[in-house]
Amino acid sequence: MLQTNAMLACDLNTAPYAIAFAGNPLNRHSEDRPTPGWLETQLSAQNAVFLPFFNGDPLIIEGAPAYLQMGARTAFPGNPPMVFLGIDPRQHPPSAVFALDASAEEQDARAAPFADLGRYENLREVAGVLSPPDLAIAGQARWLLSWHRGNGFCARCGNPTAMADGGAKRRCGACGTDHFPRTEPVAIVLVTHGEDCLLGRGPNFPPGFMSALAGFAEAGETLEECAIREIHEEAGVRIKSVRYQFSQPWPFPASLMMGCFAIAEDKTLTLDRTEIEDARWVSRETLKQLLNGDQHTDIRIPPDFTIAHHLIKRWAEEA
Repeated sequence: MLQTNAMLACDLNTAPYAIAFAGNPLNRHSEDRPTPGWLETQLSAQNAVFLPFFNGDPLIIEGAPAYLQMGARTAFPGNPPMVFLGIDPRQHPPSAVFALDASAEEQDARAAPFADLGRYENLREVAGVLSPPDLAIAGQARWLLSWHRGNGFCARCGNPTAMADGGAKRRCGACGTDHFPRTEPVAIVLVTHGEDCLLGRGPNFPPGFMSALAGFAEAGETLEECAIREIHEEAGVRIKSVRYQFSQPWPFPASLMMGCFAIAEDKTLTLDRTEIEDARWVSRETLKQLLNGDQHTDIRIPPDFTIAHHLIKRWAEEA
């Protein structure tokens, strides 16, 4: 049976392993967006709202995204880009939700409109504070606005493109080519061997921070093939099985993190030092202690808004 957006959002956010940036409650109305006049009707509705962003950071007021009434658009100079995110069925009546990109209007976020009421906060830093639905909405908005900022010209003919279907795509006025938001698939893999799992850290990770290994899927590659290749390239480990677990939209800037468990043939490590600064096998018992807040170790695991955290948690709690 097909699931509706609302059913899927409920399942994701009430499960033991609720995934941050997933479970978006908005109905995107993809079938209605192209209809002439439909978006204009939503935009002019009395209860329509928008969430302002500055350089990818949403305006946060008192710990929640600032959904502003459409009349507040006049505070933003010029005609800043705006994208349609969807209809919020939780409101009565349901309200249209948009996102506005104020990045081009001000160089300093502190001088941007409404910054005196709150702050334009780094989304990654407030991810653990926002409610799951608000985080999913803000992630969708950041994803779309970032893509529009970087795709103003046609990849086929080089001419300017314009936003279409409320920001769901861009269209070239010269050759008519439609361009759609990019999604970059990533295999993130928790490799296990018996009662141990493999964690690693990149050169730019904070001290002590270790996570599951990950890499981008290449052209013509399946998720399983990507997992096998990346783990061998980065750690020298050969894996004999890959088991998909769950995925996570990751708007930094546009990844789909596909989480997997994999079983290693042995525990021999040969690290690619350009990608992995350190890697080690960590016992299930140690992970349980870390998940329970034990700080008596030099290892720090990812925060709970990351898919890596939930892969670690699921495996640690299997037995």
